[in-house]
Amino acid sequence: MNIGPGLFITGPSRSGTSMLAGLFHAHGVFFGRTVEGDEDNRKGYFEHPELISRVESKVTAGWPEAWWKIMKSEGYIPGHWWGVKRGPRSWPWVRQLKPDLMVICKRSVSEVAGSRARSMKFNHGDPERIVRRARKRINAMAREAQCPVLTVNTSAVIRGDYQRLIRAFEKLGLWFDPEIADQWIDRTLWNGGEG
Repeated sequence: MNIGPGLFITGPSRSGTSMLAGLFHAHGVFFGRTVEGDEDNRKGYFEHPELISRVESKVTAGWPEAWWKIMKSEGYIPGHWWGVKRGPRSWPWVRQLKPDLMVICKRSVSEVAGSRARSMKFNHGDPERIVRRARKRINAMAREAQCPVLTVNTSAVIRGDYQRLIRAFEKLGLWFDPEIADQWIDRTLWNGGEG
């Protein structure tokens, strides 16, 4: 199969990875059949159940061939852009997919803590410790990555500052449309509905 340019989006939970993955999806990046939205992420999580299952069960047999077979069965067009979004624990699997770009989502610890406090699903554990642990793993991944790595402040994206995001699009050879971004981003979901 002719595999096109690939994107890996990662970051601590509640750092804006779903929003960023949704933006790339809205611009034509293929993520496959992903986890649907709920009260915490109304527009969806953009995480693939197969990758979730592999990471949770620590199964590596038949990977990455199984991934490409599933993607093709779900409508992936060979040579087209593809994306994967998942936390840092997924790196051993994602690394084998050989993405062309890693995008790390970043938010302040206080913003992540506030988001976790508003969510029943994520309202457990010390947010500062969780973010520090995730950032440590992400820094190790970035050092191992054999592709460009860009950090995007998702709070800046919410404010309409697309500069770093545009660089990520350019690295993949994608054209960024601010109108699509403005339509996709639901600012009421951020900062407790304060926009």
